[in-house]
Amino acid sequence: MSPFFYVSLFIVFLAVLRFFIAFLNFITRPILPHGNPPQDALISILIPARNEEANIEKSVKGVLAQHYQNFELIIYSDQSTDKTLSIANEIAKADKRVKVIEGTGLPLGWLGKNHACYQLASHAQGDWLLFLDADVTVSPHFVENAMAYAQQKRLTLLSMFPRQQLYSFGEKLVVPSMNWILLSLLFLRLVKWSKRKSLAAANGQMMMFNAEQYRKYQWHEKVKLSAAEDISISRLVKRQRLKMATLLGTDDVSCRMYGSYAEAINGFSKNVTAFFGGSILVTIVFALIGSIGPFIVLFSLPFPLAFLFFFALISARMLIARLSEQSVWLNVILWPVQHVAFLHMVYSALAYRFSKKAMWKGRIISN
Repeated sequence: MSPFFYVSLFIVFLAVLRFFIAFLNFITRPILPHGNPPQDALISILIPARNEEANIEKSVKGVLAQHYQNFELIIYSDQSTDKTLSIANEIAKADKRVKVIEGTGLPLGWLGKNHACYQLASHAQGDWLLFLDADVTVSPHFVENAMAYAQQKRLTLLSMFPRQQLYSFGEKLVVPSMNWILLSLLFLRLVKWSKRKSLAAANGQMMMFNAEQYRKYQWHEKVKLSAAEDISISRLVKRQRLKMATLLGTDDVSCRMYGSYAEAINGFSKNVTAFFGGSILVTIVFALIGSIGPFIVLFSLPFPLAFLFFFALISARMLIARLSEQSVWLNVILWPVQHVAFLHMVYSALAYRFSKKAMWKGRIISN
């Protein structure tokens, strides 16, 4: 047998392995269960916001409608140049549970969001710290469900991937790649079950910490220059042998991350390599296998193995789309175009890596 044949078998093996991981995620459904915790613990809900005038009011209204009543809400306007600060101040005038902090500058050696979260935590009084992005919307039961789960499992960190709201065609080409990569490469339940640092995963759109442990370790300060602060923090939590869990959101927590193809490419290119351990080489190899793998298998292997490859690949996409509450058939039909968008994302990540600069929300991010 030629080495090319064994390469083809390896590509088939990877496809079957990814299907198996997707299947495990599908049948175990890592979804936040319903809960009814005692309301004796104060939770600080912390929202960093920079130029979020289109989202901040909707996000805050969702927080203020919580059934869990023992909370404070702090909004940090990170030098917003739009109406974010004025909208937040109007809300704070009408509800004493809301406090607004106006950012005055970004210190040298910090990335903006990390510094905003650090500032928010320094003003928080809660027993739990819940960081929510300003484009995240939560249901009235969300906080009580999250509190019940975190307390029952004795977690230091609970993170979630919100259900993504996809409206434009560009979003549908780019955003599904996040869950496609995550849920076919990582059995999400292992984030809680295993203490291995390599099995760490989190999403900065929703991260809830035990405040005592957070104040002890000051995680946002430790990762102040990380563009993928969520994954960096999750690894630090694992390193301390502390308990954490990462789940998928349904209607309880949702988000529209980006409004267009260009925004999505720009956003994901900042941290796409974090899905692959931060390695640009592994990211490129993954992209190449996804690009030429189907052709290698199709033209070099007998029909049963080629059928197995495409069956595993398509079935995995269907399972992940269903679990992510996205259109199953659209994700199957758009598979080739979504992969081209992923290649664009990787190219942008390479450009960022070599230039050491990327622009986000009017700031140059350097790392």
